[in-house]
Amino acid sequence: MSDGPIVTPRSPMGPWDQLSENERAWIEFIRIVSGGRDPKVTPERVRALRELLS
Repeated sequence: MSDGPIVTPRSPMGPWDQLSENERAWIEFIRIVSGGRDPKVTPERVRALRELLS
């Protein structure tokens, strides 16, 4: 892993009805578990996520 710039994921493009059922389900799941809040992307959180995924 490199310590390059932090790149945040982009949301799916297009209208809601053009998303797959699976994409809509994941978006709804994330909304439910996050209580509708998006956590801030911080270097510490990125590092922790990278460690979990490696």
